[in-house]
Amino acid sequence: MKLKSKKKGRKKSRKKARTRKLLLLLLLIGLGGFMVYLFRQEILHVLKPPVEEEVAKKEKKVMTLFFSEEEGEYLVGEKRQLLKTGGIEEEAREAVLELIKGPKGKLIPTLPAHTRLLTLHIDQSGLAKVNFDQTLSKEHPGGSSAEMLTIYSIVNSLTLNFPQIKRVQILINGEKVESIAGHISLKQPLSSNLSMVKK
Repeated sequence: MKLKSKKKGRKKSRKKARTRKLLLLLLLIGLGGFMVYLFRQEILHVLKPPVEEEVAKKEKKVMTLFFSEEEGEYLVGEKRQLLKTGGIEEEAREAVLELIKGPKGKLIPTLPAHTRLLTLHIDQSGLAKVNFDQTLSKEHPGGSSAEMLTIYSIVNSLTLNFPQIKRVQILINGEKVESIAGHISLKQPLSSNLSMVKK
C-alpha cells in the first residue's frame, strides 16, 4: 500500500511540475508577444532589409525633359525627379524612358506611346547612340515640325541634362536611318538646339 501511495505521489508531483512548466512557457510566450507588439516599430526598423535602406538613401536627380507645347512649335521643359544611380548610361536611359511615357502636365508627347528604347550607349567622345525600335518611325504622326520636335526632345533632354553627352545619334533597330518621317536627316549625330526651346 505504501509503495502504491508513493507512486501516486510521484505522479502527482510530476503532473504539477509539468503544469507549472507549461504555465511558465505560456506566460513567457504571452510576454514575448506583448513585447513584440509594444516595440513593433523599433523591431521593424532593426529588421528592415539593408537594400530598402539603400534605396531610401539614394539621391534623386532633377532633370528637365522636353516635350511639345500645345501649339506644336516649340519644346518646353518639364522637371522630373529620377533616381541618381551614378551611372550616366543608366540615368540617360531612364530619361529617355520618361520621354516615351510622356508629360505629366498639359504638354504634348513627342514620341509615339508604344516606342521601345532598345539600347543606349555613350562613347568616350561624348556621343550617345540611342537605339529605338521601328515604332518611332512607323507610328510617328509625320510633318516637319512634329519630326523636329521629336528629334530635339531626345537630343536636348540628353545633352542639357548630361554634360558628358555632346552629341546624339538616333538609330532605329541598330541602324542609321535617313529620317524618322522623311524631313530631317539622321545620318549624322546631332547637337543640342536651343532655338527649339520656348523662351
